[in-house]
Amino acid sequence: MNAGILQDITIGPCRLILGDCLDILPSLPGVADMLFCDVAYELTSGGNAHQSMGGIFANDRYSNNGLLMDVPAWEELGAPFFRACKPNADAYIMANDKNVFRAGLTFEGAGWRFHNLLVWDKVRATRNRWYMKNLEFTIYLWKGKSDPKGIHDCGSKQSFTLNAKKETAHPTEKPVALARHYISNSSKPDDVILDPMMGTGSAMVGAVELGRRAIGIEKNPKWFDVAVQRVTAAVVASQAGAQ
Repeated sequence: MNAGILQDITIGPCRLILGDCLDILPSLPGVADMLFCDVAYELTSGGNAHQSMGGIFANDRYSNNGLLMDVPAWEELGAPFFRACKPNADAYIMANDKNVFRAGLTFEGAGWRFHNLLVWDKVRATRNRWYMKNLEFTIYLWKGKSDPKGIHDCGSKQSFTLNAKKETAHPTEKPVALARHYISNSSKPDDVILDPMMGTGSAMVGAVELGRRAIGIEKNPKWFDVAVQRVTAAVVASQAGAQ
């Protein structure tokens, strides 16, 4: 077993790995047909808002330092992600407004090519003195020098509107429906979906629901265990639906 792998579990079509993706990805060259990643990025810090914030930004949960979790440098990620994907693979990299430009430049510098900038309209907004924030961004990239593949549903717009109910306690959980939207457009049945920072496994669940295989890596044992539970439930539901 790779020294960086602390736990390695196969559940149906999914392989879930506990460990740091930067340690593990070198052992997975060219494995993925598509990559989805909600990168752990630094949030906006500071400010002098006069109103108390709630949820993940409540005073007892967040110190306003910009860090809700371990945050890697963007410059560390582009090349390992690139090498873990097959030729002509698509990648969806999520970032907020303060990180999207740096992330895009970094990933293009690692060999990725830019397709489009996508938007998730969360409907709910976070308070801000310089316009309330209701959007998150997805950098849509591809690996390959020419002839990139198109998405399956060419009627899809840049924006995806979803007021999603949280399913876990993860501070930056992404909805399964969003991951499923990207996966359905850029992969086909039995393709391998890679999520190097899977959190609680939303992309893994989406892959199961769409009949894809998937590899998810997560370094936090707490969220890894939640992902195992969610993927197990998704596989059981998928098998029951197939009967």
